[in-house]
Formats: sequence, C-alpha cells, structure tokens
Amino acid sequence: MNDNAPVFEQRQYYVNISEAVPVGTALLTLSATDADAGSSAHVSFRAEPHATAPSDVGFFHVDAERGLVLIRQRLDREQASQLRFVVVASDAGVPSLSSSAIVTVNLIDANDNSPTFDQAAYEASVSDRAARGLFVVAVQASDVDITDRGQLTYAVVDGNDRQAFTIDSQTGVISTAHTGHRLAANMQSDAYMLNVSATDGVYTAFARVKVTIDQSNSFTPVFSQSVFDADVTEHQPAEVVVTTVLAADRDEGVYGDIVYSIIGEDADEMFAIDSLTG
Repeated sequence: MNDNAPVFEQRQYYVNISEAVPVGTALLTLSATDADAGSSAHVSFRAEPHATAPSDVGFFHVDAERGLVLIRQRLDREQASQLRFVVVASDAGVPSLSSSAIVTVNLIDANDNSPTFDQAAYEASVSDRAARGLFVVAVQASDVDITDRGQLTYAVVDGNDRQAFTIDSQTGVISTAHTGHRLAANMQSDAYMLNVSATDGVYTAFARVKVTIDQSNSFTPVFSQSVFDADVTEHQPAEVVVTTVLAADRDEGVYGDIVYSIIGEDADEMFAIDSLTG
C-alpha cells in the first residue's frame, strides 16, 4: 500500500554559484527517501516554477532519476542576482504521492562586463594663462559588475604630448601638468586630442577628450615710434596722405590684430585714418 510520500533531506536548498559557470554545470544533487516498499519507494524528480519567480525554472534541468540539477542556460547576475524554483519528488505508487522543496540560487558576481564611459567624447578649454594643476575636465565610467564598481582605473593612453596633462587614476579628473603658456607652445595642432581609458583589470573602455587652449589678450599694442612727425602744406585737397603710423602686438590670432583710430574731436574732424593700415 502506498501510504508514504517521499521526503526530501531538506525542505530548503541554498546554493551559491558564479554567474560565469558554463551551461551543463552541476548545481546540486537532490535526495529524497520513501518509507514504502517495492515500486512505491521508487522516487523520481522534476522541477516546477516558483510562484514568485515563475520564469527562473527555465535556467535549470533536473535529471529525473538521479536528482542531479544542472545549469540549462547562461546565468547573468546583472539580470537577476537570485533565482528560485521548486523541486518535486514523486513515488511510483498508485496513486502517486509527492513532496516538494524550494531551491534558492544566489549568483556570485563575475567580471564579465566592460566599463562604459558616460560620454563617448568630452570637450574642454583652458586659457593659455592657466596655472599648473588647473582642473580641465572629469571623465567618468561605470561598470555593471557589482564587484568592479568604484574600482575602475583611469589613464591617458594617447595624445598627451610632452605629458601636458595628468589624470587622477581613481577619480578621472584631468588637470594641467604645465602652465597654459607651455601648453600652447607644445601644441601640434589647434587642440590636444587625448585618448583616455577606464579599466576594471580585465576589460577596458576608451573615450576621447578634446582640450582647446584659448589664446588670451596678454600684450598691449606698441607703436614703432612714440611721436610721428608730418608736414602738410595748406590748401591740400581731401584724402591726401599725410603719414602712416605703425604699431605691433605680440599676441597671436585675433588678439594680435590692430585697429587704428584718431582720438580727439578736433583732430577727428580734420583727419581720417584707415583703421586697418594706419
């Protein structure tokens, strides 16, 4: 007479396993006993969904005869850190009797994801009067692997001509390593193009940082002479050239362009000056 249901060794099974284990890995072996004799004592196993996580059962396969639980699909802790399903032990009696237990699988994080920068490219500018150690820009990356969060290491791997900039390996803050004047002098083009990396020790991500050196207006125009003498006879017609004044400015770019003008109402009424040529 089949009057005893199979009994699991445990009503709850807890297993910790790395998310990186391959498909087919054995998770645990179930064991259940039946107090009946003969065919009524023969126990078989199967997996069923848990009410709180019905889809989790699809990750596992239970060998009906041996009670061996195997990984059926690739695990991913970033999708679910814990999986839960029900295992049922049934005997061969008539009618068949069964009992159940719950298996909870905790996934251990593995380094299986690359860091990701919050931007693919960054832009910043620095004055050519900047001091050494001036903040330029902060790059930031993240990693969905929980064990790698807060442990990323940053570096400048390319474009840092003459070590113009430094980067804090822990925070991603980029600063000037030289004064702005030296940065401008060392430029190979109109801007520095830095290639920065973030690594978790296995995987590495990259981003570009464009740093433009802004020219400042550092110098005052200087006339070639402090006094220009010119003689003009009276009764000359308008637009007769009186003289040409000349000034120079040591600044480069737009700050080195000179515009001439005459100051003083009386002089401005009697003379005109070409603003570009003097």
